[in-house]
Amino acid sequence: MVRKAGAVVLFCLVLISSAAGYTLKRDAVVSPLNNQTLQTFSFAPNFATAEACTVRHDNGPKWLILHWVTGAELYKSYQNPTLSCTTPYPFTVLDVQIVMGFERRCTLYVSVDVESADLSTPSCPAPGNLLSISSEYMFNIPGSGLYLLSVPLDSPAVVNDAYFAGFYISNVLDTLIGASVVTDSIPALCTGYNIWDTAIGYIDLANNSYFDFPGRLLLFSSGTTGGTGVEPEPSIILLKPGMNELLLGAVKLWGSENSGSTIIDSVRFENRRNGSWTRIGIDADGQRALRNGVDPSGTGDGYALDWNYSALTEGAYWLKAAAFDTLGRFDVDSHQVSIDPTPPDLTMLNPTSMDTLCLPTTLEVTSLDENITQVKFEKKAAPWDFNISITPLAQSKYGDKNGNPNDGNHAASGEYGDYYCGPVVGAMAVKYWFDKGFLYSMREGTSYISVDTVVERLAANMQTRANKGTYDDLFYGGMLQYIATHGNELQLDLHRRPDYAKLRTIFQENELTAIMALGGMPGAYVMATGVNGLLEEQGRYPVKIADPISGSIITAYIKNVPGGAQVYYRSSWHDLEMIITVKGYSLTVTRESIGTDNSAAGGWTFDWNSSNMVKDSLYFITATATDATGRIGMVTNLVQYGCPVMVKGDYDGNGVLNIGDVLYLINFIYKKGPAPSGGAGRADANCNGDIDISDIICAIKYIYAAGPAPCY
Repeated sequence: MVRKAGAVVLFCLVLISSAAGYTLKRDAVVSPLNNQTLQTFSFAPNFATAEACTVRHDNGPKWLILHWVTGAELYKSYQNPTLSCTTPYPFTVLDVQIVMGFERRCTLYVSVDVESADLSTPSCPAPGNLLSISSEYMFNIPGSGLYLLSVPLDSPAVVNDAYFAGFYISNVLDTLIGASVVTDSIPALCTGYNIWDTAIGYIDLANNSYFDFPGRLLLFSSGTTGGTGVEPEPSIILLKPGMNELLLGAVKLWGSENSGSTIIDSVRFENRRNGSWTRIGIDADGQRALRNGVDPSGTGDGYALDWNYSALTEGAYWLKAAAFDTLGRFDVDSHQVSIDPTPPDLTMLNPTSMDTLCLPTTLEVTSLDENITQVKFEKKAAPWDFNISITPLAQSKYGDKNGNPNDGNHAASGEYGDYYCGPVVGAMAVKYWFDKGFLYSMREGTSYISVDTVVERLAANMQTRANKGTYDDLFYGGMLQYIATHGNELQLDLHRRPDYAKLRTIFQENELTAIMALGGMPGAYVMATGVNGLLEEQGRYPVKIADPISGSIITAYIKNVPGGAQVYYRSSWHDLEMIITVKGYSLTVTRESIGTDNSAAGGWTFDWNSSNMVKDSLYFITATATDATGRIGMVTNLVQYGCPVMVKGDYDGNGVLNIGDVLYLINFIYKKGPAPSGGAGRADANCNGDIDISDIICAIKYIYAAGPAPCY
């Protein structure tokens, strides 16, 4: 949505503002309030149809803080609905309010936001992840007085724990207008913050080197409680396809309804190129897997729909997801994608996946795209054992609630660590790419954050505490939100129901981090850290994974099953339901060229005979097609190189020389039958470079002891 994308930009403005208010803030003074009348200026709606509650922790206006407010700055106030509202959660934050004083007429440009509470230091909460933000509003202050300014969020923020409300003044203010913030008479640490310069960062208004406020800031919020049956309004994000994504092949539309409402009726998907929207379909199920490392995962893809766009014209389209509840309320998210109904989506005919490759051979791919202009073939060595450096994290270290992060944080104690496999594995992926040089992934303002902070940021995004685990759509959406607010250097994608070959290609050939979503009991997220060898006698493939439950790297196994694969983890087989990949945008994969076919005549092939292959080694063979519009499609197969010991003249591969081999060769040359065992090159029996009747005669003479042996 436009409003959601714009939120990141608006929030960042305060981080690049100047330090113009440095001197002024040191000159702040306190002035008592003398029963001034409070005037209310509000853009916020009334809450007559729902149970409203104001989250406010001050005891009324007491002091004006003069010579402090400069503009181009952001104020934050800690909000705990349990101290103000009965059965508050889930609490839907609808607007933010602040009390300010002015001495002269002026114009104020403001916006508000809501952030999660960062509990890295449980005894001192700090502003955390951005949850929602408003558009910018203009207040025309008519003159001297005390004012309550109220601004609504564009999208309500649904919370299940304490949070921070923010009030942002975007324009620089003239000191002559006497703009002031207001406090009560009770100072309190870790309840009010201010930031006006990135080098200085957030300061605690009750304890800083400029001026300690004599009381709590009059900055608070209002909303509706969910504990009494009032449901939040729908909130939808179109996760897949992503913004500006090029669609090449089968597509599953995927939306995340993240309000926490229990009365969502359905999600509708539509597309538009020119003119009106066209309905693709409706998903009224929404059932989805919850993975928490404790309980059975359940099943379901959430609000998702297969989209067959083969009848549409190639080009750019808008996609829209709209969520509706049983009260008739709705929310919409949309963005553009590009589709190609006949994409350069390749199938590799030779070699096949997990095949044994013997040279010479003819590489061959096929595609439905009639516009392909070139196919490039490449190879990449695939060591039998391949591992990446991941520092495993133990989920029991996180999800603290009682102020002691070292007590295990187990669910039995009312804490959340047992449910934290989602944010913990997500943080391991972020840390991996940070270590590879993608530094903004763990940077906020001018400072770097710890991996512990990353975990809690992700937990807030993924709503892990509220749900006692992580849903797939909230995992994916939470990672997207984190990446967008931390430099946008990383890229997400997903693969549903992959097999072992797909995992190995993603992890080893593409060099991506692979987060595996496991079904069954318990449902969990784990991360691939290594692949070792190939198929064992038991029909399984050994792998290494970072296990968030034990906080260690463990050996696991994968086996292919109809429709995908299973992972042997914690003494049982689990369906591998999804792999979520993370990569750095600037990542490049190095491959070695084999050759290129620039003509579709005879199919997309390349005759390959190489001298630099190592026997019994593994290789990834990749074909990359480019079509006339510049679109690219790619396919990769993992193979083992090694030629079996072949008997000259034994074209059918049964180890016996007889007339059957002659008939096999005739069938290949004249009837387009299968190639000789060991490859088509063996049909050139007389080594003259042509495959024709003279090779058949050569084979007949040899088999009946009347001529020399064939070349191969």
